[in-house]
Amino acid sequence: MAVANSTPFQQQFQRAASAQFRRASPSSSVHSEEVKWQDLALEMLNQKETLAYARGDDNETEPSQVIFIAAEVGNFEFLSVILSTYPDLIWELDTMGQSIIHIAVLYRHASIFNLIQEIGPVKDLLITFMDDEENNLLHCAAKLAPPNQLNLVSGAALQMMLELSWCEEVKKIMPPLIIEMKNLKGMTPYQLFTMEHEELLKKGESWMKRTTKSCMFVSTLIATGVFSAAFTVPGGTNDNIGGTPNYLEKPIFLVFALSDAIALISSSTSILIFLSILISRYAEEDFLKSLPLKLISGLMTLFISIISMMVAFSSAFFIAYDHG
Repeated sequence: MAVANSTPFQQQFQRAASAQFRRASPSSSVHSEEVKWQDLALEMLNQKETLAYARGDDNETEPSQVIFIAAEVGNFEFLSVILSTYPDLIWELDTMGQSIIHIAVLYRHASIFNLIQEIGPVKDLLITFMDDEENNLLHCAAKLAPPNQLNLVSGAALQMMLELSWCEEVKKIMPPLIIEMKNLKGMTPYQLFTMEHEELLKKGESWMKRTTKSCMFVSTLIATGVFSAAFTVPGGTNDNIGGTPNYLEKPIFLVFALSDAIALISSSTSILIFLSILISRYAEEDFLKSLPLKLISGLMTLFISIISMMVAFSSAFFIAYDHG
């Protein structure tokens, strides 16, 4: 089977693949890398066309399993060349009745998923496909990600956030009628998500509570220390003029006072934020925005309090041992 002549659909797919490749490549050598992968894939196709098609038992042409394996491992560069050369492969299904986009969603390969989104009106028909168990794309997104994809981030709570974010991205392209569709087991995508992520949800709650308690303990120590430092004035006081600090007029004393106040305010704020995390309900949807946002806010205020505490200590040390 010879490589087909370029068609408008192939040209559109090639442009989409090129644009997606540039977004996925971080360095300035994008073009050379793109040419390298495309030339390699085309050379492989010319030498062995069975990479795209194979002969079945009845001697009829059928899609090669190589393209589905490439989609499973996330070989975006190879797939972009294969599909631009043989665009009909985008309609083919594997032994489970899943298309390439089903596999890309199932194995969390965003580059392949985004590439298929950009090929035009073909996408609107592809997203309605269901596999042999009547799972649609959202069912595939609702299944637990493979361990190698989950382990890209540390912490069960952040893994839960990524899983929810992936489902939301897939949901954006789904027609409303398909979102609540049930599979052969009578489960909607949301019911399947709850079942598949039940253990991860428990781990996420446990991880969030442990992290919050540890950070809250550090914030409490900082708040206690800087509160005490506010009434232990470095350099002493002058009792003859009402206990006024001896170095009140020095700029370094102003630095100490401001940094100590900032440390106290920020550490107290972080304590309140971490306390709000501990009393949260830990529902699935909370891991999407609410809990991660609170955790990031708490860590930011804790970081500010640590920096301010170091500045306050440094200025107090300078006052005591230089001016003193």
